[in-house]
Amino acid sequence: MVFGLLFIGIAIIGLILLFNQGILTRDRVQLENAADAAAYSQAKLFARHQNLIAYTNRAIVANELSIGQVVALMSWSKRYSNIPRWVNSFPAYQVPILLIPPKPSVADVLNAVTLPYQIIGYGVRAAATPVMKIYPDVVSSFNGIMGFFQKAFAIATFEAQASIPGQVVKQHLMDNPNDKLEVAPLTSLLLVQNFILTYFADYLPVDALLDQISGAKDTGGGGTGGTGGTGGTGGGTGTGAAEEEPDDSSLLADFIGAHTPGSMLVNLAPEMHNKQASQKDALTSRDASRYFAATINEQRNAWLSDRNFDAAVGLSTPQITLPLGFITIRFKIGFEVGVFNNGGTAYVYNPMSTSAAGKAMPVFGWASLDFSSMGFKLQVDLAIQLCLPVVGCVTIFDDGLRFGFGLPLGGATSQFVTSPQDNFYFAPQWGSPAQGLLTSKPRPYGDAMDPVHLVTYGWGQFPLAIYGTNIAEDVNTGYTGSPSFFVLGDDHAESGRSKEFTVAVSKPLQSIRTSDNPDSLNIQRGRFALDTQGVDDNPLAFMWGDADRMMTISSAETYFAPPSGREESPNQYSPYWDARLREPSRVVQMIASGKIDLREILGLHNLSPSSVAGFLLGLATDYVVKPGRDRLLDKLPTMIKPVAKPVLEEITDQVLDKAIEGITGAME
Repeated sequence: MVFGLLFIGIAIIGLILLFNQGILTRDRVQLENAADAAAYSQAKLFARHQNLIAYTNRAIVANELSIGQVVALMSWSKRYSNIPRWVNSFPAYQVPILLIPPKPSVADVLNAVTLPYQIIGYGVRAAATPVMKIYPDVVSSFNGIMGFFQKAFAIATFEAQASIPGQVVKQHLMDNPNDKLEVAPLTSLLLVQNFILTYFADYLPVDALLDQISGAKDTGGGGTGGTGGTGGTGGGTGTGAAEEEPDDSSLLADFIGAHTPGSMLVNLAPEMHNKQASQKDALTSRDASRYFAATINEQRNAWLSDRNFDAAVGLSTPQITLPLGFITIRFKIGFEVGVFNNGGTAYVYNPMSTSAAGKAMPVFGWASLDFSSMGFKLQVDLAIQLCLPVVGCVTIFDDGLRFGFGLPLGGATSQFVTSPQDNFYFAPQWGSPAQGLLTSKPRPYGDAMDPVHLVTYGWGQFPLAIYGTNIAEDVNTGYTGSPSFFVLGDDHAESGRSKEFTVAVSKPLQSIRTSDNPDSLNIQRGRFALDTQGVDDNPLAFMWGDADRMMTISSAETYFAPPSGREESPNQYSPYWDARLREPSRVVQMIASGKIDLREILGLHNLSPSSVAGFLLGLATDYVVKPGRDRLLDKLPTMIKPVAKPVLEEITDQVLDKAIEGITGAME
């Protein structure tokens, strides 16, 4: 009986210990699952926002190309309709063919032969001119509107990210009516920090953050796991003693995505109200503007990139090889004679012009060039190879050489720019026929700069002045410029990852039904009673609500995930962004454990819902929404600005009001 009583006592103690461990494990898993789901949901919302940006960016590219089609149609048709102006002014064509009356000249014959082309040119030009006056303005304005709504959607996404943790955490409550899970106020602070780093990272005072990181390392950063510590995804956050301690800059880079702060989503045209863009983001935006132009030009079809309507005959030789000792020469000769109609349309900018915002941003616009010449072309495909013993063979030259001569039949240009100060005026600004000497040299206007058009090129400058001087005929203004939309920052284009999204979730100790809980076994006295305790080493425990609770954090991120078998660098033109969980960075662990005071870093000491929402929306208004809206209003065509301005202002105010209301409600 004595032994039986002793065994029963030990068994009861063991059962109580097992019961407590099971309760703690169950609640810990519940807490971490809720935090994981909330963090993943925040990242998933942002991935959807990134994919929306990608879709709208693609639409912007398609719209830009449609503008190019109209600009190309204007120069193409004008080239044919203006044939009489060219042939009647060129001296060589004024020579009579016959001496008997009416003494027809070469010009008369050319006018008669090209009459069908002139009729086509007049007809197409008549149809395209009214379209050119309306369509490009409307489409470029629509692109500006899409860029603005990207910024409005950024605020809507933030509102959803602020409310989603509370909704997700509620889904993880147990059936017990006394069960509680709470999203810590720290979550709101971390979300604000993420928003700042995503859109205007230069706002974050890096020096102050580095000082706090250094101080946190001296006092021992990271959490302790367990009931009262700050756990990470899948367990505690302590750092093993055998691991090498990273330096401060490495910890910072893991937290902000780079060793120096750079925004993840950079506005292509960063107009700021109260603050200039950082040098890094300004450089990123200029590079992105050129990248956008390169993307536009790469997507051109044959009609835009290289219009060739040649009426010529020719012949070519087979490849000839000349072995000359150490040097081997291979060449092939091609010859054509006839009429050459060449042209191209490109998205380019005038280097002598800068943006109205004064940030030396390239001001791009559409330019189209078409030439018609009759003459001959000669092309020599030449390869020279040097072979030496031991060293091996080296190719000295491998390219095509173009020669030719022609007399002008017609030529025309068309430009669509923001203002007359942005367009080209003289032939050298467009390039020169020297660009056509090598077949490998990039030619933005197709074969329009082939040497066969050298005389046409010069005659178009003087006396016909077709390159932009005649603004009324050759230049159309009203273009809104490169649309103001989001592109991927350089650092994140390398990593293919977003900033870190972190959610802090806690559970009050009174909701943990261990043996000392009054709602459970209520064993509160005796040698074997359990005393469940909260944390005692977090100086910023109030950012969790209080210290008497079980706590954890979880982090997630978005990443670029192209389909299997598709190799593509991270960008904001392809909708392949997805979300995943990640280990919380050491800096986030230090923030969660109170080693770093994020309030001091952000200058946000009042954590009330209204203060946090007002702080965030104030920054978003100055840095994201109003700059985009004001640029859009500034670039809208005069005819629709009076109607569009009050509508856009009302939409902006409604978005901001709804966002403040939603964010405040989510944080209460």
